[in-house]
Amino acid sequence: MGKRAQETKRPLVRSFRLWVPVGLGVVLLALGGIAFKVSSDVLEAKAQLEAAIPLASTVQKQLMAGDTKAASRTAGELEQRTAQAHAASSGRLWRGLEWVPVAGPNLEAVRVASTVVNDLAVNAIVPASSLSVDQLKPVDGRINLEALASMAGTVEEARASVDRSAAQLKKLDRKPLLGPVDSGIARLDASLAKMGGLLEGVDNAVRLLPQALGANGPKNYLTLFQNNAESRGTGGNPAAVVMLTADHGKIDITQQSSSTDFVNGKPEPIIPLDPATEALYGDKIGRYIQDITLTPDFPYTAELAKAFWAKTFDSRVDGVVSFDPVALSYLLKATGPVTLPTGDTLTDANAVSLLLNEVYGRYTDPRDQDAFFAAAAGSIFGAVTSGTGDTAALLTQLSRATDEGRLMYWSGDEAQREILADSRLSGTLPVDNAKITVVGAYINDNTSSKMDYYLDVVNDVASTQCQPGAPTFTGSVTLTSTVDPAKASSLPGYITGNIFRPGDISTDVVVYGPVGATIDRVTVNGKKVKPSYSGQHLGRPAVKVRVFNVPGAVRKIGYSMTGAAGTYGPLEVRGTPMVRPTPVTLSTPGCKK
Repeated sequence: MGKRAQETKRPLVRSFRLWVPVGLGVVLLALGGIAFKVSSDVLEAKAQLEAAIPLASTVQKQLMAGDTKAASRTAGELEQRTAQAHAASSGRLWRGLEWVPVAGPNLEAVRVASTVVNDLAVNAIVPASSLSVDQLKPVDGRINLEALASMAGTVEEARASVDRSAAQLKKLDRKPLLGPVDSGIARLDASLAKMGGLLEGVDNAVRLLPQALGANGPKNYLTLFQNNAESRGTGGNPAAVVMLTADHGKIDITQQSSSTDFVNGKPEPIIPLDPATEALYGDKIGRYIQDITLTPDFPYTAELAKAFWAKTFDSRVDGVVSFDPVALSYLLKATGPVTLPTGDTLTDANAVSLLLNEVYGRYTDPRDQDAFFAAAAGSIFGAVTSGTGDTAALLTQLSRATDEGRLMYWSGDEAQREILADSRLSGTLPVDNAKITVVGAYINDNTSSKMDYYLDVVNDVASTQCQPGAPTFTGSVTLTSTVDPAKASSLPGYITGNIFRPGDISTDVVVYGPVGATIDRVTVNGKKVKPSYSGQHLGRPAVKVRVFNVPGAVRKIGYSMTGAAGTYGPLEVRGTPMVRPTPVTLSTPGCKK
């Protein structure tokens, strides 16, 4: 080999031929180390998150059961696990790889989820674990308003944490996420929605209750007990009326009356009526106190109730509450049985049948019936305000009554009304379809009897709101008479009334469409009919159809609607709370579960 060749030949250690494979090897080793480190962190974060998320539900259950010690221990474990998940997913190396295609968005989603859950643990769940539902338990008939007020800061902080976490999840682009990551984010999102709804209710309660319970002076609440055996839009004939007075947390019954104490059948409505309400329900809604609940708009009912009360009594009304015997039976699940002045024992199993049916066979004088009902309501009220029973169970049953439209509240305080505006407690229909798409189906008795004790109602609605084009809504309201034809003639006269043949039931059904929709067709048992009313009410299309059920008969009112363009939230049916549950079947093809 020549000298020139020897001079130009470089040592191997300086050769490109060495450094290319060595360099690649080093890179591969480095990447391997990075991959190992990141994959290890991913597994750690995944394991801690999977263990942590169920603990949040456990804390909630323990708090509702009043076991604050167990809730505190579980919250501590939750905080520890979420901190480990957060630490595993928050390093520079992890964040530096979030730009990598496919893997990057999934790494980002896991990091955000870890941050969210840790935020919830530190700022919501751990602080909330110190709260106890027994702080709401009456002692000697009084709710501790100071303890209630002390909860406000903790609840507000927890709610802010949930809102903050939900906003972070909302920013994530879910499209590139792998199946397991996407489903995990979806579960977390659903948990946040559930937690947010719960905290919203608690937050509203701790903000409203001190003032509502007379922290700044006595408050008077007109309480309507709606009789489901004689259906009206929001429940039934408000035959029994009770005045409750709350003063510095202590609640007392200060006056009792019945519908017979008021002047009914007035030549003119008690107040000037809204034209749309009068066109749909007639002026009787303002001429008889028994008919003020025809409309599904409870604030309007409250205004009518206040006007009737003012004409008869001189006590101030600060708010109006609505309850029914079915809701009273729910409370008995929490308080246990109560003994009435008559010697009867009222339980959650016999309250509905006794108050809505058997009482009419026992007493023929309506005043005696009303007195019996008032005594029952007073006895249950006494059990609740004395702190009898389980507080968590009581709150659960009150929530159930609210969800079913059996408990409603209107306040004369504008600030309170604003807080409750979007809740079921307000007894109003949503003003648009953005959050919830509501179809209404309301039952109004036309028999002037107590025959609706024997009426069952079923609702079915199908919607194309999650498919292209203008949405359609098709549905039905099925009314079934459960009266035994052989026993119809033996029913007490006060139950059957004196207008129709014993056992027959005449009913006005009012169907409301979503906001902006049109009601295109109405049928009864498959045959097209012309509604007795068709127009607009409460910013929605509405139709009224009268049907007649002989004992054992079934009447199915069908309808089809076309919706307007716009945003539609989850589909929901709202209607009159009946004596028995009203099953609802919904079909929304294409909507996310």
